[in-house]
Amino acid sequence: MSSYSQELLDSAVAACHSQPQTQATLRRAVSTSYYALFHFLIDEACTNWVRTEQRGRLARTFEHKRMSNASNRCAAKYTSSSAGSPEWHLNFVASAFHQLQEKRHAADYDRSGALTSADVVLLTQLVEDAFASWRIIQHEQIAHDYLFSLLFRER
Repeated sequence: MSSYSQELLDSAVAACHSQPQTQATLRRAVSTSYYALFHFLIDEACTNWVRTEQRGRLARTFEHKRMSNASNRCAAKYTSSSAGSPEWHLNFVASAFHQLQEKRHAADYDRSGALTSADVVLLTQLVEDAFASWRIIQHEQIAHDYLFSLLFRER
């Protein structure tokens, strides 16, 4: 796992427990949780790129919207998967990505409701669980197909 992704997640977890607890801190923690999974998936995809000197440039080509759309397609495809199967774990990761992106948008742009520390702790746990599910399937073909779909459009 990328140490940067883990640093982002650790930062979000720390923000949940900071004092004084402010909406700004909690909203930042939601955003940081999303970015932990966002960068994790990009790093996983780029690790498969043979030319190591090009990985940084490749990483900058990923787009939030395309990744969300690909995650939605993947989650819909595997929504009825058997618990514990590779498809189930991939569905979990893809669903978590989409859910976190929606929560990040709400935290960043919709200040009509207040967040609680418990809300944010659940999201940080979602990221930890997505990391764990990914580790289970990271060598499966469907996981690599998913990573490919995060960058490239289906035709």
